[in-house]
This record gives sequence, C-alpha cells and structure tokens, in this order.
Amino acid sequence: MAIIHLIRHGQASFGKREYDVLSELGRRQAGVVGEHLNRSRLRLDAVLSGSLQRQRDTSAAILAALGKRAPRSDEHVAFNEYDHVAVIQAYLPLFMERVGEPRGLTRADVVTDPKLFEFAFRFMLKAWMDNQPHEHESLEDWRDFCHRVSQGLNDVITAHGPKAQVAIVTSGGAISAMLRAVLGLSNKRTLTMNWSIYNASITQLYYGRSQRHDEALLLGFNNVSHLELAGGRELVTFR
Repeated sequence: MAIIHLIRHGQASFGKREYDVLSELGRRQAGVVGEHLNRSRLRLDAVLSGSLQRQRDTSAAILAALGKRAPRSDEHVAFNEYDHVAVIQAYLPLFMERVGEPRGLTRADVVTDPKLFEFAFRFMLKAWMDNQPHEHESLEDWRDFCHRVSQGLNDVITAHGPKAQVAIVTSGGAISAMLRAVLGLSNKRTLTMNWSIYNASITQLYYGRSQRHDEALLLGFNNVSHLELAGGRELVTFR
C-alpha cells in the first residue's frame, strides 16, 4: 500500500501586495509540519511541491526539518494553485452586476471588507466552476485546472509505484481538486472542501497495485493535530 501525504502550504500573506510569500505565522506552521513528519519517522521517498513561492518555501522548511533523512525533492507545476487574481478579474464584474450594485455596493466595498470579499469570492469561484462567460483570456478553465491536478497525481502514482510514501506540498484548491477526482465530488462539494482546508494540514490518500487516482482511497483529511500540539489553536488558520 502506498500513501500520498497532501500538505497545504503555510499561511500566505493574504491581503498584502505580495500574496505568494509565507507570513511569519506561515513560516512557523511550515516548520511545525516538518518537525511532525520527522518525529513520525516516515520513510518518505520524495517531497514534491508546486512551483509557487509559498509552496516551495513550505517544502524547504519540511526538508530542513527532516535533515539527513530528507528524500529527494522536486517541483511540478501540476500542483500549482489556480490563479485567484485571474478569477477575481474575470468574475468581479459579474458579481457587481448581479449582487453588488443591486445592494448599493461599490468595488471598493468588496475588496476592502474581509467578510464581504469572502462572500464575493465564493460567488466568483462558483461562477468559474460553472464556466460562466467572462472576458479574461488568460484564466485557466476550471475543467482544465482539475485535469492538470489529477493528471499530476496520476503521474506521481505511476512514477513511485505501489509501496511508496510521497509528500506533495500544494494548495487548498489543488487538494480539493484531487479529492474531487478521488471521491467523485460534485463542484458544490469541491467548493466546500476548498474553503475548509487548513494551512499546513495533512490529507492522506492511499492506493494499491492498480496505481490509478480514481481507485485511491481517503485515509485522513485535514489533520492539524501537529499544529494544535505545538501551539494550540493560534497556529490553526484557513488563510
């Protein structure tokens, strides 16, 4: 039996000009998850990550904590998160037309109020998943995003065989897309999963000799006990 450990990156710099950078808390979370893996004495065959900075830095912290036991590492763009900025640029006009303007809201209201922005972003993600028309040419299609991520998972399963243990450092959207493929989730359930995944959490999949992502099973979801033991609930964040 092989196990894939899906690790969400530590907290990024949400609301800052440079989002793709671990916050101070995010760096601490990354170190804690690395220490947890080291204490667990896992025989990891590889630590993989996407190529985004927050993913790479979380992976680097894990490898540093593993020390001499660190396996080989690599980056795969298949595990990069969707472009949330492109989603906003594509679907904020639709949100304003259907929800914002009828309620007397301005764009400034939406982007400066955290609770209002979260409400609007959920709308925009659903519009993206539903393939609503937009005018942002560079936005990756939802179906293409899901295919990219699930194909990356397939490639890892094929490359490492039926007895490997591999850690993949990625993002919440990518993890939820993998769960969509493995569990056959609807878009609505996938969106719910996306919002529920903690920073520096561990989700585990296992598979046997079939080596197919659609025959993998969920072993554990969204585990943050390592964060709670290291610093209590103050280390547990969604974003």
